[in-house]
Amino acid sequence: MRKGEAIVITGAARGLGAVLTKHFAAAGRPVAMTYRSPESAAALFSDLEALGCRERVLAAPADVRDRAALRALFECTEDIHGGARTLIACAGMNRDKPFLELTDDDWSEVVDSHLTGLFITAQEFLRHLGPRQGSIITLGAGCGVQGRLNGTNFCSAKGGVHAFTKCLAREFAPRVRVNCLIPNAVDTEEVRERYALDTPEGLERVVSSIPMGRLGAHQDVIHMVECMLGAEFTTGQTFYVNGGELMR
Repeated sequence: MRKGEAIVITGAARGLGAVLTKHFAAAGRPVAMTYRSPESAAALFSDLEALGCRERVLAAPADVRDRAALRALFECTEDIHGGARTLIACAGMNRDKPFLELTDDDWSEVVDSHLTGLFITAQEFLRHLGPRQGSIITLGAGCGVQGRLNGTNFCSAKGGVHAFTKCLAREFAPRVRVNCLIPNAVDTEEVRERYALDTPEGLERVVSSIPMGRLGAHQDVIHMVECMLGAEFTTGQTFYVNGGELMR
């Protein structure tokens, strides 16, 4: 791996952010990550130690809405790894409630964590990148395309992520490729909790709606991300990992 080829992953302490952090670090690639939960980060660090690649990961307890913290992370990445050319933006949160029960705080916290955080992170990344070529992967959601119950704040934010992706792709082509990943029905802690997948009834209800007949595995997402990073003539596109659950 050449100097300056680090990958930045936000929201990396759990879920797919943690999966991708472990994958790239284990493969020998330097990673700079953000996290908010010390407990989740400690579990990730333990996994990285077990894989023998903890030293490849620069970790910052940063909220992606904190511009100074993000700028400091990119400066450290430059000093330690020679810079980054890839950003995978996974940070965000859920606060699901019926629409009339949503508070101003429920709305602003979720929308800001996904959209404002992405705006700040991408802007600082692009300033850090300078004239070099690079790649950004944003994290969308199927509900940002088709909606769902009790998630107006989250779905609206994810819909904004899709539009944000296309705007950046147009503005920064051909130097920077910007694409959106939508992983639905992938086996993560958040998906298991939301759809009660640890119960036979919950698992059957979800799997029965997936043409491929199973939940997505972490490796399915890893394969797609590697494909996206290697697709040099592709920008402004949306890539679905969902076993056919949502077809566009």
